[in-house]
Amino acid sequence: MPVAQAADLAAMTDAVFEPYDRDADRAALQSLAVELQTHVSPQTAVETLERFKWAGRFRHDPESIVMEIQGVTHLFVDKDNPPEDSQTAHESRRAGESELLSAAAAILSRHQLRARFGLADTVGAAWALANHAPRTRERAGAWIPDRHDVFIAPPGQTAEALHTLPVAALRLQPDVVATLSRLGVETIGSLLRLPREGLATRLGMPLCNRIAQATGEVEESLIAIAPQCEHSATLLLEYPSDAIDLLADRLSHLIVQSTATLHRLHRGVLRLRCQLEFTQHPPMVLETGLFAPTLDAEHLTSLMLGALESQRLGSKVTRMTVAVAQHAALSSRQPSIFGPDFAATSGEDWTLSTETARLIDGLAGRLGEDNVRGVRVSEDPLPENAIVDFPMTADRMKTQTKNAKRKQRSQVTARQRAAAEAERFDAPPSGIPSGISTSGNGGPRVSDLGRRPIELFAPPPSITALRLDSDSWNSGDGFPARFRIRGRVEPVRHHWGPERIETRWWRGPLIRRDYFRIELESGARLWIFRDLREEGDCGRWYLHGRFA
Repeated sequence: MPVAQAADLAAMTDAVFEPYDRDADRAALQSLAVELQTHVSPQTAVETLERFKWAGRFRHDPESIVMEIQGVTHLFVDKDNPPEDSQTAHESRRAGESELLSAAAAILSRHQLRARFGLADTVGAAWALANHAPRTRERAGAWIPDRHDVFIAPPGQTAEALHTLPVAALRLQPDVVATLSRLGVETIGSLLRLPREGLATRLGMPLCNRIAQATGEVEESLIAIAPQCEHSATLLLEYPSDAIDLLADRLSHLIVQSTATLHRLHRGVLRLRCQLEFTQHPPMVLETGLFAPTLDAEHLTSLMLGALESQRLGSKVTRMTVAVAQHAALSSRQPSIFGPDFAATSGEDWTLSTETARLIDGLAGRLGEDNVRGVRVSEDPLPENAIVDFPMTADRMKTQTKNAKRKQRSQVTARQRAAAEAERFDAPPSGIPSGISTSGNGGPRVSDLGRRPIELFAPPPSITALRLDSDSWNSGDGFPARFRIRGRVEPVRHHWGPERIETRWWRGPLIRRDYFRIELESGARLWIFRDLREEGDCGRWYLHGRFA
């Protein structure tokens, strides 16, 4: 209502009128979200807003906090009474959710806040319950104070829980809600009974996307708050400045301060973050990743300065914060007393890893982390997918190293089993000397570098198998004596194989191939395969690689 009307109504009271401070309100909500992230769930976010204001909202400002609690509810269960069967496990899950909500309610109560909790399988459904579910007299449980409201959608019953809620609970534009109201569609249940194709044609795809997000047909991303860094340092500039020399000097001091505690832990920086606050513009966050952990302040400063010089400062900097977003154990090496050149002769150059890491870090800082990539061997059996690329400075703290060590300690891997099976096919039959090359046997062994071609063709071109020659040496096993390759007829002198390569059934459509190594009359050695999924006696043949 207008302020004058409110003043008249409150003339007999001690009411105080103050202007709405949008920035202070957002800061308070962000602070509350950080506290909930620390004590309840690490995946906590403040709701994201669209360009338009949602129906039923008075302000175009965030008012809700979203948390992903899957995987953390067991932390709130009493450890003295672990579940023993499926029934107690279900009860334990519900008890964990109850204790989690109770912990969140206690935090809000300390701040003298009243909350409405919505718990559902999807973000959209939880938001709808928390914002639009009607309050009932029945309490969800004695574990929640009376000043808070709790609305829970049982697992797998999201659509039923949303059935009676208004369509505005789907976070729709006001004009869409008005149109649905004119059509007599007031609840989400009535909306779900309408054909989705007609809604998309008449009211647009955003409405269908909201329905899909609320019912779980489409995943809705959650932009979680960056976790608070344990190792950080902040500096408030006495006078705002945009001088690069001054910022570089302050940045180097902040890096030394933020990494001082890591020396005692024998850990190095793996990802460094710098936040700059300006006089007239929103804060800017600079982040750089490293290939290997380090505590070299000069190297870290040069990387962060490279990221800073690539940005344009809109106004003067007032505050600088440097934080160690990721850190890892430092790798220690014993240097040779005879110098790096002597160590290099034995393959133990202790300066190699440091210099390589510095090169990778420098390139990633200039070109971007996603543009400096490495390759590793994959477990995909298809030759064209034998290697995968990955950013060398990103995601270093994930489970890649642990998985690699676990695979090395485990028994024979799938790729090794396939190689052993192929070696069995390549073994020469009894009675034939191993040095004699015959059709189908005596080919390169697994340990031989000639087993795989040095060049793969992408995509593999199709080749044609010609009629069999009854007088040729390879007519006994039915292998084609000639192929038409790129318009030329090439007689086959020797061949080795087959080697069966097929994909796993859970990876999608089954791919089955029989690979052969052939030597032509011209002396060229090729790698071909027959696609076993296609019809025909000989199937369709493809040229996949070329040997040296």
